Amino acid sequence: MLFLVANATSTAAKASRGTRFGGRSISVVATLGIPSSPSCNQNDSPTSAFGRRQHPVVVTSSSSLFSMTPSAVFMSTATEDEASKPMIHSTIESIRSYRKTIDNSLSVGFVPTMGALHEGHLSLVREARANNDVVVASIFVNPTQFGKGEDLDRYPRQLEKDSELLREVGVDHIFAPPSDLMYGRNHVTYVEPTGFGETNEGKSRPGFFRGVATVVTKLFNIVQPTNVYFGQKDAVQCVLIRRIVEDLDMDVNVKIMDTVRESDGLAMSSRNAYLTPEEREKAPVIYQSLCAARELYDARFARGMDEVGADDLREVVETVLETEPMIKNIQYVSIDDLETMKPLDKVGNDGCVVSLACVLGSVRLIDNIVLR
Repeated sequence: MLFLVANATSTAAKASRGTRFGGRSISVVATLGIPSSPSCNQNDSPTSAFGRRQHPVVVTSSSSLFSMTPSAVFMSTATEDEASKPMIHSTIESIRSYRKTIDNSLSVGFVPTMGALHEGHLSLVREARANNDVVVASIFVNPTQFGKGEDLDRYPRQLEKDSELLREVGVDHIFAPPSDLMYGRNHVTYVEPTGFGETNEGKSRPGFFRGVATVVTKLFNIVQPTNVYFGQKDAVQCVLIRRIVEDLDMDVNVKIMDTVRESDGLAMSSRNAYLTPEEREKAPVIYQSLCAARELYDARFARGMDEVGADDLREVVETVLETEPMIKNIQYVSIDDLETMKPLDKVGNDGCVVSLACVLGSVRLIDNIVLR
């Protein structure tokens, strides 16, 4: 059922902020001049208003219900399926207006993505859903982290499909801004993380970490989350996010979750969609090479040794990769400190991250494994 309320006065307006329905947080529940309908307030049960949950479905306007001039206001009493749809915010003003309605006692979990979602992304959302009152996901293909000749133009964009996947795992709000909104015509300010361009991944992708640091800082500033969720697959990026939060004194908790893999060990990635069937069949060799490094590390310590040479770990990874003819280029194999991503010569009890980038067929893939 759809209600149209025209020329509603401010004295007729009531709003309930941060109201919880069925384990989800609703940004705004309003009744504007609607006569004698069942009330919907913080003391109501999840199904007390019109017998079903009420939930706004899409928000793309930059206006806020709390600053409306007398005008037409639409309210829907949605079915259960409709009510579970996340709000989609296409403007910064829209998501900020919603964020201001959330009570400070409620936690906001945030999962930044570039879309083309897979189970790795969805596992992060499930973790956020289980541990926060409100869950926000962003879908934004960030142009500043793509270099010349990279796949910005062909990177998968599938907002409708991704929105449905996020609905299924309980996301409340999706922030999906256009590129020209995030980087306006006069945009000149970037976050430059010192030293990350000197990592092997940074050398392989000049400007990448500058782009990541900038967009993450902007997203955190816009969404103002309590907790943020990232996957370990992007090892250097995880260290960078923690560095940004600490160095810029951001009031947010960074949660790094384990890499999610296919049944054959291949790390889930949006770029796996570029692989041909034959390439996909050979791709597990990447994880197998990392497992070989783990076996060497564990074997050395099992024999009572207190350290392993980084060159030995690197060599065993490269040896396994070189057994697969479809690996066209091993860009790097790095043995780095867990906290700083600085290269190590020896690996002791503190462990390390073994990370790599290689080209399989025509597709650049990355992966890593933590040894400790």
